[in-house]
Amino acid sequence: MPLTIAYSNAANALGRRYPDGQTLMRKRTLRQTARQFKVGTEVLMDNKPATVIAYNIAEFGRWISTSHPVLVRMHTGQLQYCRLSDLQIAENPSMHAH
Repeated sequence: MPLTIAYSNAANALGRRYPDGQTLMRKRTLRQTARQFKVGTEVLMDNKPATVIAYNIAEFGRWISTSHPVLVRMHTGQLQYCRLSDLQIAENPSMHAH
């Protein structure tokens, strides 16, 4: 029996699995992020103009989704993962571009 089938059978034998606290927190953070900052939204990151280009879904590594859920492109072209607290909606993006 291949290892993947054995693992699948063992995992399914345990019955229904409920998400752990970290999974619930990640889903909550991503829902909150998607409500506040849509992809393409002009934002200010630390008072510098940027555009939301993606959501971070990483579960491990330096920039995990629960702490840095948004990926923005600065107007200089630099990409940056950021916290929700680092961002605010740019009320008039053309005013902040300079």
